[in-house]
Formats: sequence, structure tokens, C-alpha cells
Amino acid sequence: MENKRGFASRLGFIMSMAAFSIGIGNLWKFPYVVGNNGGGAFLMVYLIIVLIIGIPAFLIELALGRSSQLSPIRGMAVLEGKKKTGWSSIGWLGCVAIFIIVSYATMIVGGWTGGYIFKIASGSLKGLSADEIAGVFGSFCGDPIILVFAAAQALLLWLCLVSGVKKGVEKVCSILLPTLFIIMIILAVYANTLPGANEGLKWYVTPNFSAVTTDSIAAAATQVFFSIGIGMCCAFVYGSYIGKETKLTSSVTLTAVLDTLVAVLAGLICVPALFAFGIEPTAGPSLIFITLPQLFNAMGSFGTIFGLLFMVCVFFAGFTSILGGSEALVATICDSKGWARKKAATVIVVAQYLFSIVFTLSFGSGAIAQIKIIGLGLFDFADFIASLCMGLGALLMVVYVIRRWGFQKFQEEANAGATGKIRVYNWMKPYICVVFPILLVVVIYWVIRMYV
Repeated sequence: MENKRGFASRLGFIMSMAAFSIGIGNLWKFPYVVGNNGGGAFLMVYLIIVLIIGIPAFLIELALGRSSQLSPIRGMAVLEGKKKTGWSSIGWLGCVAIFIIVSYATMIVGGWTGGYIFKIASGSLKGLSADEIAGVFGSFCGDPIILVFAAAQALLLWLCLVSGVKKGVEKVCSILLPTLFIIMIILAVYANTLPGANEGLKWYVTPNFSAVTTDSIAAAATQVFFSIGIGMCCAFVYGSYIGKETKLTSSVTLTAVLDTLVAVLAGLICVPALFAFGIEPTAGPSLIFITLPQLFNAMGSFGTIFGLLFMVCVFFAGFTSILGGSEALVATICDSKGWARKKAATVIVVAQYLFSIVFTLSFGSGAIAQIKIIGLGLFDFADFIASLCMGLGALLMVVYVIRRWGFQKFQEEANAGATGKIRVYNWMKPYICVVFPILLVVVIYWVIRMYV
């Protein structure tokens, strides 16, 4: 397959999609959400939600993108046969969500993770107590030095984007994703051979049904949205890069499997290792930057190597996700404004970097850190808006399929190119048209309840 505005091969398409989905949500957020929600019980609920919400939503988004052959704002207008349509709000919601997420991910991946790679390599965290490590992160997370690391990542991102889809996005993802898997498998094997790790493994994979609560289900649902990348319109853009011969249903399923596998691997690395050294896995968002450095110290001489490899995994996963999200924004600007790719990439990267500065300063002690909106700090408020946009965007896409496109048209588009048994069947219509939108409304309600 050759598409002048898209991927060189189906493998490159799958690698790029999976690399976008696999991000900080998998390596940073998933392990601590598992820790806070009962281990095996959360994992079981998460896998079910991937199946009943994640895969259908991702498939709908890709199908709309492939049918329109354009980014979401213009693509929805094309599907409607108009120059302008209210359905383009799907694209605007996705762009808002991905811009916010990529901007603060620039801080987390480029700034925090890049800085910690340097700290671990230099040995500056060695010998510190738990309180001292917490103090280091407390002062570091809002330190302007983060902006230097974030700038280096922004430059790398710009170079990838201006190289194009095939030579930039596809090539980078096809290298980094297999590397990520290899490193993570090595770390998971090592972590589970540590004395005492077996208890952590049992806790992680054995469901405790008493731990399944409304809150844990809500956490699993929102985690699926973040992890797979539902409603961000990146899947819409990637769908516009492929032809009818691409096996859409099997590609979506494989992407979801790869994304889930990385999340599960992250848990297999962190949870058993933490149990082995008597460290609680319920650390919350500070897991990677406060709790895990304690683990690296406890490991002794190999702790530095383990820590470096894990932080490199976090960087790789985060960077490929940022690259995918930024590609969606570049494509949207190029399609909507007719800009050259280099100009669009430059504007997007600079804008994201500037917003990452604001997010970085929101963790400091200055005026920005004191800003509260509906009782939330700036970072949490931005995260809430992004989550809400993702949920609403996904819901609108489903409503479009039900009310405008029709299930049959969606079925034909989704099954185009399919040769195996993984396809959309007639018996799925009641689920897609009735049950699925109700589930999405419930997820949106949970998102709102989690923040306000």
C-alpha cells in the first residue's frame, strides 16, 4: 500500500497507531491506578472495558477518518457534503484534548523524565531517604531547568514532524516501539525474579472482587480513554492516511492488544519489584518520580541500570505518543488552512512548548501555582477539560454513526479490506446503537464526578 499523504505499509500504520496509544498513560499512570484500585480486580475490569468501549470507539474514529480521507474538522464536512457543519465540533474537541495532553506531556516526558534520566545516571538520588527523594521531586517539578530538557524534546519532535509521515512518524515509531517492548520484557523478567516479588505478582493478577467498586470502574474507564487515545482525533487522522484495502478491524484489535500489553507489562515491572522491597504500590501520581527511585536505591548496584532502562521506556512511550498527537494537529492545520507542513509543525511545537512552560510553573510557588479554577489547580483543570473533550468527542462520533451515517455505512467501511473473522457483524447493531452510547454517557458522568 502506498498513500501519498500516509503510511508506507500496513505494518508502519499499526506501529504508528500503537506507538501513539502507548504513552505516559501506560507507564506512568497505569501502575499507580492499579495500585490504588485493588490490583487484580482493577486489571480485570480494565481488560473488559478495553473490549467493550476501547476497541469500538477506536474503530468508529478510524472508520470515519478513512471514509473522509481528511483530518476531522474538514473530514466531517466532507462526510456531510458541506463546506461547514456542526459535526466538525468533533474535530475541535479532539484538537483541544490532544493539544492540552501533548502540552503537559511535554513537561512530564521531556522535562521530568528527561531530568530524572540525568539524575539517575549521575547518581544524585543514591543514598537518599524516602523523604529526601520526595523533597528533590518537590523542588524539581517546578524548576525552570525542566524547560531545558523539554526544549530538547521539542526540537527532536520538530525534526520528526518536518520529515513527514513515512520518514518521520512511521520510521521513528517502527524503531522505538520494538525497542520499548524488548526493554520492558527484560525488566519484567528481572523484577519477577527478585526475592518476595511473587507476592506482588499474585496481588497484581488475582482478582479480589470485593475491591471492585464504582470508583474503580470509573478509574478503569477513564484510564482506557487515556491509554488508547479515544476521542483525541489522532485515530481519525491516521484513518485518513490509509486505503480501503487496509484491514481496519484487525488493525484496531492489534493496536488495542499492543497498548494493553504495554500497560500490563508496566504493572508487571513495578508491582512485583515494589512488593519485593516492601514498598507500597499505592503511591499515586508520585510513583515514578518518588516511589520508584526508592526502589532503584534498594536494588543496590543494579538499581541504576534498572532505573535508567525504565526511565528510557517512559521517555520512548511518551515521545511516540506526543509525536502521534502532534501529527494529528499538524494534519488538521494543513488540511484546514492549507499551510505547508514545516510551517504547521513549527507553530504546533512552539505552542505546545509555551504551554508546557505554564504547566511547569503551575507546580512551583509563584502566582501561576496559586491559580484555582472551579477549585482545581491549573494542571488538574486542564486535565479535566481534556478528559471531558475526549469523552464528548467519542460520544458525538457514535451519535453521528447512529443518526447520520447509519450502522450499515459504518459496517461497510469498517469491514472494507477485512479477510478474517474479526469484523463488524449485524448482531452488533443493538450494542453500537443503544448500549454503547449509554456507556459513553456514564463514562462522561464519571469523569465530571472525578474532578468536580
